[in-house]
This record gives sequence, C-alpha cells and structure tokens, in this order.
Amino acid sequence: MNLSTLFNSIPINRLLIYLMIIGLIPLFVALFFFFSRIEDLNEIHMRISTLRATAMLKEKKQAANKATKEHFKDADHFYIDKNLESLRFLQAEIANLQGITSNPNFTEDEVVRKRLDFLTGSQNRLSFSEGNVQTTPYFQEVTESLVHPVEVDASDLKQIFTLIEDVEIGEYQPIPGRPQLIVLDFKLDKKPNGLNNEVFGLNMKLLKREFK
Repeated sequence: MNLSTLFNSIPINRLLIYLMIIGLIPLFVALFFFFSRIEDLNEIHMRISTLRATAMLKEKKQAANKATKEHFKDADHFYIDKNLESLRFLQAEIANLQGITSNPNFTEDEVVRKRLDFLTGSQNRLSFSEGNVQTTPYFQEVTESLVHPVEVDASDLKQIFTLIEDVEIGEYQPIPGRPQLIVLDFKLDKKPNGLNNEVFGLNMKLLKREFK
C-alpha cells in the first residue's frame, strides 16, 4: 500500500485530528524548553539570593567582629589580677570580728580567730588558674578557673559581676580596661552564717578573650 492509498483510506475527520496533533508537537516541544528555561532561571535566582544573603550575613558578622575588636582594643592584659584577684569579701563580717578581737575583754577564741584569718587571708580571695591559650589570627583566649571557692555576700556578688560584665550594678561602677570576659561555669551555694547577712560559696570559670 502506497502513501497516497494510505491517506485516502483514512477518514477526513481522523486525518484532520492527526494533522492537528502533528502541528501541536512543535508547540509542546517549545513549551517544554520554555518551562525548562524558567526552572533554570528560578534556580539561578535562588542561588543568587542565597549568595546575597550569605554575603550580607558575612558582612554583618565582620562588622560585629570589627566593633567588638574596637571595643576591647585597650583591654588590660592584667585586668583580672588587678581588679578581681585584689577584692576582699565579707567586709561587714570582717569588721564585726575585728571589733570583737580588739575588745580588751575579748577572751581568745580559736573559732573567731580562725574565721578572721580565713576572711582576711588569701584563702578567701579570687585566685584564677589559666588553662591552655587558644590563638587565632584575630584574638587569643584562655579559660580562667578559680583555684578554690570563696565566700561572698550579695554585695560582693554585685561587685564581682560589675567587673566581669562591665555594667553598673547598685553602687558599683565598671572599671576601664576590661577584656572580653564570658562566664563558662558558675556555682553558688548558701553557707551557714551566724550573722544576719546571707553568705554564699562561689565557684566559677571564665573565658578571657583578647583581640589582636
């Protein structure tokens, strides 16, 4: 059967349908490539948006790092030694015990004397031990852990955190030269005390970060 006979054997209505289908094939192909290109463009747009967001985040982070570095540029390397380790705590109790022991009628009491020696000696002062120093191109940091716990009252805590957090708390004012200090660990236990004021056992660990 030749091609002419084949066409003549197909009803005209069916032939028109076949021709319409054949005519639509290029359109379907064009639409397929069109939507494929749109999908590719959408993917490219998403990538550009992601890159833009990443770049903005990086820029903000760099700006924050720059501001932090600028804020701590004049930090004192010996800030902890000068301002934290020099503190003396429980001043009210010390004054009370000193008043007792200086009284001419005071009968030597080992408990009172031992307590006074503890409060006025090095055992009840902050003493930090440095861990390993971690160095990056932008800063160096070290953990500072208390060698032993200390006893403090609420007023002492305000003073300590004023110096650590660089904020005014009550009557205590920040001191210039503070490096970036971050509290890594903090433990506070209430201690028995014969006076009216509350006494706490304090132990903590700090991270000290100094910028280059």
